[in-house]
Amino acid sequence: MIMLNIALLETAIIMAISGCAELQKKTTQQEKESTTMVTDTVNTESGNYYETYEGILPCADCGGIRTTQKINSDTIYQLWSEYLGKKNGVFEEISICNMLSENILEMVVPSFGEKNFYKILDDAVALPDSLGTLNNSELTDILYFEKSIKDIA
Repeated sequence: MIMLNIALLETAIIMAISGCAELQKKTTQQEKESTTMVTDTVNTESGNYYETYEGILPCADCGGIRTTQKINSDTIYQLWSEYLGKKNGVFEEISICNMLSENILEMVVPSFGEKNFYKILDDAVALPDSLGTLNNSELTDILYFEKSIKDIA
């Protein structure tokens, strides 16, 4: 009986390991496929993405999150978030901005180490995943922030 239990345990371990290897192959293949997605991007060498952007993100327990973000040329990124309909729902955050590739910005909050990614487009920035892939879902249109007419000091 003990030998049967050991054999079953060994079989389960082998199946789990081979399943993980297959999952890793699929993930790598999916990453390769997703990085080939083409979008309209802007030439970041000119630095014309140093702007103020605005948009409203969806929120589960409020009317939305009015978001204003300013990308400065000194690698400082400022974010203002207003939770619509919430008392004391205004927050400001300052991050460090790193250019990861030609059109992907990484925002790092030094005190937390939290990272957010933005893809630079012609007149907007969008929220992609960490590889720069934009989500193709019903939320795609609301995960964009357009350049603001007003400039925030």
